[in-house]
Amino acid sequence: MNEVVSLPQPARDALREFPAAFQDGAAYRGPLGAAWAPGRINLIGEHTDYNAGYVLPLAVDRVAAFAGRARGDGRVRLWSMHFRERAEFSLEDLPASFERQRTELPPWARYVLAVVAELRRAQLPIEGFDAVLQGDVPVGGGMSSSAALEVATVQTCQFFAHGAFTIGEQGATLTPLQVAELCQHAEWIASGVRCGILDQAASCLGRPGQAVLLDCRSLEYRYLPFAAPDLALVVIDTGVRRELAASAYNERRQQCEEAARLLGEQIARHESRTGRAIQSLRDISPEEFEHYKDALPELLRRRAGYVIAENRRVLETVACLERHDLVGVGELLWQTHTGLRDDYEVSCFELDTLVELARSVPGVLGARMMGGGFGGCTINLVRVEAVDTLKQAVEEQYPARTGLRASIDVCQAAGGPGSAADPAE
Repeated sequence: MNEVVSLPQPARDALREFPAAFQDGAAYRGPLGAAWAPGRINLIGEHTDYNAGYVLPLAVDRVAAFAGRARGDGRVRLWSMHFRERAEFSLEDLPASFERQRTELPPWARYVLAVVAELRRAQLPIEGFDAVLQGDVPVGGGMSSSAALEVATVQTCQFFAHGAFTIGEQGATLTPLQVAELCQHAEWIASGVRCGILDQAASCLGRPGQAVLLDCRSLEYRYLPFAAPDLALVVIDTGVRRELAASAYNERRQQCEEAARLLGEQIARHESRTGRAIQSLRDISPEEFEHYKDALPELLRRRAGYVIAENRRVLETVACLERHDLVGVGELLWQTHTGLRDDYEVSCFELDTLVELARSVPGVLGARMMGGGFGGCTINLVRVEAVDTLKQAVEEQYPARTGLRASIDVCQAAGGPGSAADPAE
């Protein structure tokens, strides 16, 4: 993962908070330090990751951070600056004790426990620690605050293990994508949401000024420049929070699996090719879908149609970026939102309102809802000279239409995880 020496602001804030948060004279080992990992924006490729498809995310300059010290008694103690809440658990008997210990923890701390349990399952040497948590990734806003927390937990455990295991590409204990897979599994057991690998991979693979095209089946990836002086990525938060486990996220995944099974049966029945396995909607071409879609119930037809079209849009977006066609990228974002709203049905009134407002502003090239859906944020591809006009339109019209206020951030493609000793020590 990226080696970073400058501390992001949340890490500096957590370091300042640490002496006040932990004053009981615990027996510490090693230096005071911090570790962090970024949230992400997914430019395009929504709900395709768990369908073994393509995604095009980028890490952003918003992070989840830990700051603290290793301790020698096998306990982890945490203080969350965001929730103003403490949590504590033991490394003893993990992962066997996970279910028992998780019931004693607030929801945010269960993600940390789940990652630590997965590291122990992988038989990696880790220490207990005390740490303050702080971050500026919006919680529940569709920028993957949970994935940032999970990847930051791995970085923290690696830092406090004093080099007992390493993260990197060549000769390391874990590669970045192995970290992503470990954190994906941790999300499953912490939240009950069977997420794809998009969020964790985007956090692990971040590079400044670049997006990453990831094949969620093979896990092959390549970088694409995503930085232009006249272009801004604007993230607008609806102020609506959603709980994916309580939403239709898992239901959508099941619907896609059923659609792939039914389409696979049709293809096997009508085609002579042998040895072809339809494992997911990724294996269905747009042409095949058009030919066999009437065999699906109407609801599954809309769900599958969205996913198959979205995979195509990801690859078209890559082609647009390679020829510097930002207008073409924007048009594909509009199309994705329409599909998410009408066919996948994971949008909501507030998200649709923000996208409609964005459409009314000259210089906004494209916008769509981002993340699992039912709330959270929109992503907007905006000419720099139009950013203030977009902000004004949202600030003036969004509260009148929804009764809510939206927060607006301009984000940049940023680097991946990092860790460092406190420079003040």
